Amino acid sequence: MLRIDAVSSRRQFHFGLALFLCLGITACSRDGQTQPPQVGPGCLADTGNLERRRVERVVDGDTLHLVGGDRVRLVGVNTPEIGRDGRADEPLARDAQRALAEMLSSAQEVWLQDGKQRSDRYGRRLAHAFDGDGVSISGRLIARGLGFHVVIAPNDRYASCLQAEEAHARSGRSGVWNESAFAATPVVALQPGQGGFTRVSDRVTRVSFKQNGWWVQLGGKVGVQIDGDARSRFSRAQLRSLQGREVEVRGWLIPMKGDWWMMSLDHPSMLHVVGDSVN
Repeated sequence: MLRIDAVSSRRQFHFGLALFLCLGITACSRDGQTQPPQVGPGCLADTGNLERRRVERVVDGDTLHLVGGDRVRLVGVNTPEIGRDGRADEPLARDAQRALAEMLSSAQEVWLQDGKQRSDRYGRRLAHAFDGDGVSISGRLIARGLGFHVVIAPNDRYASCLQAEEAHARSGRSGVWNESAFAATPVVALQPGQGGFTRVSDRVTRVSFKQNGWWVQLGGKVGVQIDGDARSRFSRAQLRSLQGREVEVRGWLIPMKGDWWMMSLDHPSMLHVVGDSVN
């Protein structure tokens, strides 16, 4: 039996920085009630070309344990965290967990396509996941507002489609987009030691290019680092043009000694200029 783990606009900003664009359409039932948006064709895959696996346990909204022992982290989505070690669940964490379980087939199966990067630092398998109809499970979760779209290169195969699904959920204020706990945070509101997945929105106070990376500083205290291969996805001119503008960036916030925070950025879709169209 499948188990659910109980613990567990204004002018468009071009010049290469991807934005959250919405082309989705909300479906309605015969009684006129709004239904979750359908996932666009870009999030479809041919299940005949995918690996079919049985699921033993749904850990949370974006993690599965497979029969045979594999732990799979779904690519493209980050869902609210289930509380552990005495911490409370984040809003909608259990909803995302239940939704993921419901999206599996009656045979408790999932169809997988490995990411270009096949594992993370925790040893989890990184894979795009699909249901029996070949529809992206990450896309379905994002479309319902049960998670945020994230891109960690090189696993960006379905980024454009998932981006569009999020734009629709965002414009309709679905799920996480209607929760104050997940609102973009100005730097002054960050708490000492705060970390984890966060959306930060503030003015760019400095852009610099150093040996240890290209840096976009927000609010004087959040250093967004672009390093290694990620530099090829940006240009110095693009980043310089952000100076003085208010931007929103998402990622995993790391508190640093000296009362500042760091966040790594390796894909343009994780950043946009506030006020430019994200719908």
